[in-house]
Amino acid sequence: MAIAVAADGFREVVGATDGAKEDMASWSAFVKHLKERGLKGVQLVISDQCLGLVESIAQVFPTAR
Repeated sequence: MAIAVAADGFREVVGATDGAKEDMASWSAFVKHLKERGLKGVQLVISDQCLGLVESIAQVFPTAR
């Protein structure tokens, strides 16, 4: 599940998916889907440091910390 915080401080669910794997391919597909749906301006990602997710974020949103 991806939750965003807008400039006004309100949280919003921006995407959700089901998946059995936490590998790079699965995370990349999810993150790319969010971007294709219009997610932009990502500045910070907070996660459990899943390696596949960290690598996917770096590729799709390279300026996010």
